Amino acid sequence: MATAAQGPLSLLWGWLWSERFWLPQNVSWADLEGPADGYGYPRGRHILSVFPLAAGIFFVRLLFESRDGVSLC
Repeated sequence: MATAAQGPLSLLWGWLWSERFWLPQNVSWADLEGPADGYGYPRGRHILSVFPLAAGIFFVRLLFESRDGVSLC
């Protein structure tokens, strides 16, 4: 943990990312850096694949609503 000589912001940062606060016992941040061979953790960019799918579903809904003239909601 940070000392008082490092300043209040570093104390806050040290507390915020404390392993005791976020992780279960016997797990450290180093354990989460890289999984074993054959395994992978989700990345932020993986959520980007959702947007084209959502846009496709939205346009299909618009197609049906404009064809039938009735809202689905």
